[in-house]
Amino acid sequence: MKFVKKVLKIRIYPTKMDKNDDGEKIVSINKIESNIGIRRFIYNHVLEFINNFKRLLIQNGYEDKAIVNISSCNVILKMLMHEYSFLEKAESSSRQQAIIDLVNAFKRYENPKIKSDYPVFKHRKKTIKFTFRIINNNYNIRITKDKNGHDKIKLAKLGLAKFKTSKKYRELLRRGSDKNDPSVKIKHVTVKRIHGKYFAIFNIEYIHIPETIISPRMQVGIDIGCSKLAVLSNGQEIPNLNLEKETDNIIRYQKTMSHHKQGSIRYLEAQKLYNKSWEKFLNKRDDYYNKAVSYIVKNSIFVAVQNENIISWKHNPYLSHSIQINAPRNFLDKLEKKCQQEGVTFIKLPKFFPSTKKCSKCQKINKNISGLENLGIRDWDCPHCHTHHDRDVNAAKNILNKGLEVVGTTAQ
Repeated sequence: MKFVKKVLKIRIYPTKMDKNDDGEKIVSINKIESNIGIRRFIYNHVLEFINNFKRLLIQNGYEDKAIVNISSCNVILKMLMHEYSFLEKAESSSRQQAIIDLVNAFKRYENPKIKSDYPVFKHRKKTIKFTFRIINNNYNIRITKDKNGHDKIKLAKLGLAKFKTSKKYRELLRRGSDKNDPSVKIKHVTVKRIHGKYFAIFNIEYIHIPETIISPRMQVGIDIGCSKLAVLSNGQEIPNLNLEKETDNIIRYQKTMSHHKQGSIRYLEAQKLYNKSWEKFLNKRDDYYNKAVSYIVKNSIFVAVQNENIISWKHNPYLSHSIQINAPRNFLDKLEKKCQQEGVTFIKLPKFFPSTKKCSKCQKINKNISGLENLGIRDWDCPHCHTHHDRDVNAAKNILNKGLEVVGTTAQ
């Protein structure tokens, strides 16, 4: 038994009113939008203060060695609180989170390994993320009953919110709201607006007991591809999901939006259909990947993959379209997270391991199939032991053997 982190994305339904008919304080759209705006306001004003201070140092002949940390940013936040009284409307931890996000942005910029850009201002019309975060202190985020006996999400300083989720997630949140149940802890919640819909994204920790499976479980190596999502070392293939209908709808509505004036009625109608198609595209792909990952992890005791350089694949004009639609990196991340959660051994091999060129039987390397010009060769015979190989299955077998070699065990 161990504590496992899990993210629950739950749809909430804020109203236009601040109170319901029973006089209870409820989450309204204005409150959410106000908190999103306050977070953006604090982020921009603190960043502006830091930029002016650095500019002042350079003008007076000093080196720009100003260190941005949480304590110095908190001083700026207190100054803003005295000047702008409306900042009190936001929950205290959400104001503090804006400071933490800015400090993390400077840390990423100063880290040479990450190569991140200098922090920029957040614009209301150009920004992508409309979010704010509330930290759970003394159970100020919990599931509670309203006066009519219905389950509602209680958010600090915002009120009660109607929500919809599965029975499993509802039970987890109830246990996290119970002070006498230490097996589930709600760490924080992020309220997010996506295409006009509002979501509460809970970050929880709970004691997870892996499912006991009586049937024999396999050791598997996985080769990630473009024409197929994945090929397993036992010969099983996971095909790419057919998303042509969704991508055609996205392209069609993009063209419709380009033919109308931005902000017009027809533009907004096309934008609404575009957002709906894009949401359906992502949900369909995530559902398919979750089911594929669950099948692999449920029937495996050891999983080995190769950390492919997928970014370089995008530069190939013949592969870029398939990579962008199918997002194999997303599949690998889900697989790694699920293996860690279920206690399955997960090994990630370096990207330069010659899994494709190596014969899985005699371990000799065939240089005749290397390079982009030979990607069309899907079957080949080993020039040393004359074994016939399927390109993807052979790569998956080599990945499995190398993964077992790293761990120090042998195939069963």
